[in-house]
Amino acid sequence: MTVKKYLATSINSAAQGSSTSSDSSWASRQIDRFVAWATGAYRATRSFSLLRIIYAVGMLLFLIPSYGDRAYLWGFASTWLEPEIKRRGYPFFIEKMFPKDNTFVFDLSYWSLIVLVLLFLVGYKTRFVTPVMLLFWIGLQSNSMLVTNGGDTIFRITLSFLIFANLSKHWSVDAWLQKRRGHRKSYTQKHFPVPLWLGAGLHNTALMLCCYQIMLVYVNSGIFKLMGKEWLEGSALYYSLNLDAFQVVPLLSELAWQITPAVLVATWVSIYFQLLFPVLLLWKYTRYLSLVLLLGMHVGIGFFMGLWSFSLAMIALDMLFVRDSSWEKAGNWVRRTNTKAKQILRSEIGLPPVPRSIPPRPEQFANAGSSSTASE
Repeated sequence: MTVKKYLATSINSAAQGSSTSSDSSWASRQIDRFVAWATGAYRATRSFSLLRIIYAVGMLLFLIPSYGDRAYLWGFASTWLEPEIKRRGYPFFIEKMFPKDNTFVFDLSYWSLIVLVLLFLVGYKTRFVTPVMLLFWIGLQSNSMLVTNGGDTIFRITLSFLIFANLSKHWSVDAWLQKRRGHRKSYTQKHFPVPLWLGAGLHNTALMLCCYQIMLVYVNSGIFKLMGKEWLEGSALYYSLNLDAFQVVPLLSELAWQITPAVLVATWVSIYFQLLFPVLLLWKYTRYLSLVLLLGMHVGIGFFMGLWSFSLAMIALDMLFVRDSSWEKAGNWVRRTNTKAKQILRSEIGLPPVPRSIPPRPEQFANAGSSSTASE
């Protein structure tokens, strides 16, 4: 008995004992739909591939600029953090990945983490790179519990889910190698085959957990903002833009907070669209509207406050709510628009239009063969 039939039969029998037959059949149909959705195919593969790239860029933006200060932030010169570090509670081997008493091992681990992030970026052996990169990322972050922000926490939580997801189906070295290999199976596929229902089930479970995590972040953020008087008055963004510690470009920050209507609207939008995010996901148009507005909010946070690791992590997770079919439609629209633009440009400069390549029909080959035989 397959997993789908087992779950459907079990829940159907339980429903029959507590409700009418019509209710149980409705529940059985919903369970069948959910199990088919969860185990029938890999969902949001393009969004996961885009998430992989954005996550890697966010990590590199965190690791490379901090390279010169790595000893003060996490290494031998960060003894001022010892009381806080002892509270981390991670296993012993995590502590030894980035030791404070061995500079060579610390630097070797730091460079290893950068190499792992680069492999993660290009999508090479992602199934094996992701869990190892997560261990190194936790090892580095556990050396400094204070020099972090929300982006580091989001990376650490969601990467534990992404271990089970297919992150390299598109725009990756793994996808290129698979295309080059064709129908031939790799060593792992030959000796460790994974059934479709299991692989898709783990992948889609990671998708649901990541989506739940992002909704949890937004709803909690909206609730906490409702507790602040400045957010309800619409002046919280004004005070945020005036914090010297977060002013990346002071001139732009000062220019932004002087536009009073924009500050007021942006403050209220950030509250209510975060608070109502789970409800707005139920309809297509409100879903895309909320995603666009939240995307603008995170770009503003990264640009005006410099919290790019947090902004990129949230943007990447927001993309998981975009289906593969939507990405395909967007790609087709871009290609059509590009073709039309080229045609207009060629007509403007006096060049003939590019002829559309129409593949020949099978009967054309048959006709060609018969005519050539007749001529012989």
